[in-house]
Amino acid sequence: MATMFWEASAGRVFVVRLATGSDLVREIEHLCAEQSVIAAEVSAIGAVRRARYAYYEQPAHRYRELESATHHEITGFVGNVSERDGRPFLHAHATFADSDGATVGGHLLPGIEVFAAEVVIRELLDVNLVRVHDEETGLALW
Repeated sequence: MATMFWEASAGRVFVVRLATGSDLVREIEHLCAEQSVIAAEVSAIGAVRRARYAYYEQPAHRYRELESATHHEITGFVGNVSERDGRPFLHAHATFADSDGATVGGHLLPGIEVFAAEVVIRELLDVNLVRVHDEETGLALW
């Protein structure tokens, strides 16, 4: 398959402080659904009480779920929102650092408990990003 690209326009920008104890992934998806945001760029900084993430095993076409029950700083976060199964879906990757500076990370999963998080959601307009199953990779891609 050839590389695909779309042109989008900038829409609204939401600057959000998530509540302590909230679920990082679910809360971002909820906010997007509440504001009718179906395409966006997302970034975040802060700290979590518990991290859940996954590593995609390419040959097996499956995610290996991982978890860290210790407190971590969010040292990197990049993601987007697009439509999957008729609703906003957050696809994000992050790195988390512990008190010794050791890092873990990967594809974010629901169940990440926020300690403090500041999130920026940049809406994308004039683009229809819908995730569908890709046979070659086994992933839901645009």
